[in-house]
Amino acid sequence: MTKKTILLPTLLAILYLSCCHVAVAQYLAPKMSIHLTNPASLLSKGGVRLQYRLNQEHSVLVSYRWYWGIFPGYQGSVAYQHYFRSWERSEAFFYGKVGVGSATYNAKPYFAGYDAPFNDPGSYGFVGAGAGKRYNFGPFFIEANVGLKFAGLLEKRQNYNENLFYTLGPASLIDCGLHFGLQFFNESRYMHHKTFGPLRHSRSW
Repeated sequence: MTKKTILLPTLLAILYLSCCHVAVAQYLAPKMSIHLTNPASLLSKGGVRLQYRLNQEHSVLVSYRWYWGIFPGYQGSVAYQHYFRSWERSEAFFYGKVGVGSATYNAKPYFAGYDAPFNDPGSYGFVGAGAGKRYNFGPFFIEANVGLKFAGLLEKRQNYNENLFYTLGPASLIDCGLHFGLQFFNESRYMHHKTFGPLRHSRSW
């Protein structure tokens, strides 16, 4: 086998790998995203989250949520997301969060009776963690998560509806959500031209 016969396939292989590297580097996740709470939950709560991608694998989110159901009030939190796996249109992530909130109590007859003496829970803090998945559709996305949240009152309160507060209220143990959102790109940060989703095994920023 001559040197030219060996050299030509080698050069072609190097050229192919270089092109692949460039293609992988082209995917840059959007720096900023806005998340809106699932419209189906608007009977009791609503919220908005602002996400900042530190790089393709790490991001920070700041959220604010309003409650107007049984426990009217507000809740704010800061979360961290780590994206550990990507497909053509989606990304899987782990998350952890910490936050505070304040809740009053709007007694409902079918939960407490007309003469229930329950007081407001007041201020509370919480920590949570779980996993989720994000589906990208160009500038839009859908994100779902499920995990656990542990909350506690910041001030000792007597005679509040504790069972309901920690099951169906804002301090519920199960932390799940569905968000719709808008992600912002510029010329230097754009998604894959065919699917607008992350490239598999892409690690470049």
